[in-house]
Amino acid sequence: MRKRFEQQYSIDLIPISEVKIKENKRDKLPPILQALQYIFITPELNQAVFNIMEDAILKDKKKTGRTGMDLLHRLVLGVVRMGMDINFDRLHDLSNHHKLIRKIMGVEPEFGT
Repeated sequence: MRKRFEQQYSIDLIPISEVKIKENKRDKLPPILQALQYIFITPELNQAVFNIMEDAILKDKKKTGRTGMDLLHRLVLGVVRMGMDINFDRLHDLSNHHKLIRKIMGVEPEFGT
């Protein structure tokens, strides 16, 4: 069963709403991540986007089984892939190693690693 998002609030994770995204006018990624952050922190947009995703992805699924990726992770990865026009290999690398993308997904620790 997929959930909308579940950020584990712990001492080393910062909330998605507090992620600092530097503006870079030459790269495609910062505006994409700013838009995703805005969707996440704006209740009306958040509700609308996740309702659409739930209808499209979870419509005929049983509420049992493995959890899988949260809908937020799918949204972030899908928007980054389409917005930057990259292939799945590049997306896989970014999702594992790009700290800002991982912070927007709510999985990157702030300290250490």
